[in-house]
Amino acid sequence: MFENRIKELRRAKGLTQHQLAEAAETSQQQIQRIEAGHQLARFDLATRISAALGHPIGKVFPSAELPLARMRRRAAALDDEKASKELEAAGLDMEPEVWTVKYRLRGGAEGTFRIAGPDVSRLNSILQDDAEDGFVVLPSFDRQYALNVKHLVFCQLLFDRPSIEVEAPPEKSFEVLFHLVDQREPLRFDVDPDTNLLEREEDPDPLSVQLQDLFYYAEMGEHRRRLSFVDLDGERAFFRSDDVSMFSVPLWLIEPNVSDEDDETESDQND
Repeated sequence: MFENRIKELRRAKGLTQHQLAEAAETSQQQIQRIEAGHQLARFDLATRISAALGHPIGKVFPSAELPLARMRRRAAALDDEKASKELEAAGLDMEPEVWTVKYRLRGGAEGTFRIAGPDVSRLNSILQDDAEDGFVVLPSFDRQYALNVKHLVFCQLLFDRPSIEVEAPPEKSFEVLFHLVDQREPLRFDVDPDTNLLEREEDPDPLSVQLQDLFYYAEMGEHRRRLSFVDLDGERAFFRSDDVSMFSVPLWLIEPNVSDEDDETESDQND
């Protein structure tokens, strides 16, 4: 989770998430996820958000103020690894490129998905380590992926220049996808969204965080533990983690505190 003051400053300015998204030339979904602290803000987008709110970037992303000040005093800027790490912790993605993972899995499944700059460094390090053969969790634009490196046959990290073109928001999907090592097409399941945040609950109802648990246990490398969840029909599915090459879940199913507050804000404005 990344802390920022977007919601506070947006409300003080009387803006809805939709209005802020238009002013910052991005999608409302991006504003929702960045505001909730679930997604890093690319530096160019963070600059546009701050301008739309009428405040310097250090006030919108308070933890970024000191590392940004240090970077301004030095010519090293983006080459300063320590400062980049501090800015990542503050919620900013300083990578100048837009990155895409192109993959092929054992069984023949292939495709692409976008990831943030810091995740590129993490994935690159994992792929260069022959001892790494477990799951790596990678959030993307509309889904979160758990990629089993052991069954990754091919991977290419592609980059492109950033664009301010607003991406169309994806339709809300309940579909969880599981790729098995001996199949090209994924198994598909409709699943209810989680209703609690795993990191904020000491002893949550297992069903209320079951999709977050999938990623937690996969990334922890508990290969003896079967991955399982309950679908919309109340039927439980089980998977041997070693036989799963990748699974993915729509982001909104695992982010219960990310919501559209436009109706609430507009009501406040009309009172």
